[in-house]
Amino acid sequence: MQTFWQLTRFGFVGIVATAVHVSVGMGLHLGAGVAPFGANLVAFCCALGVSFLGQTRLTFPGASAGRRAFARFTLVAVTGLCLNQAIVWLVTSVFAGPYWLALAIIIGTVPAATFLMLKFWALRH
Repeated sequence: MQTFWQLTRFGFVGIVATAVHVSVGMGLHLGAGVAPFGANLVAFCCALGVSFLGQTRLTFPGASAGRRAFARFTLVAVTGLCLNQAIVWLVTSVFAGPYWLALAIIIGTVPAATFLMLKFWALRH
């Protein structure tokens, strides 16, 4: 039952971080005229901070929130981003599949992989 609630909190924090990412990215792009790549990079960094705070305080309370934990957390986040991009590339470019299929595979795999990397490595206590 503890893992269920951990997964629930993990999902909640992920939704909040995603909302921050979208809001900051769209705000910078549409409101300030920042190019999409730059807007997305700033938005990713903002969402990373929100996600780190939420995951260390809500999902994995008692986990270290120091520099080493943040470095590991960032590595997990960047790994997730790379997995996302690799899946999109494989599905759409290599196998000529639809983008929606890539997204479905991402939704079904990357959050689970991220959760496991955080739980058993980056934020292990």
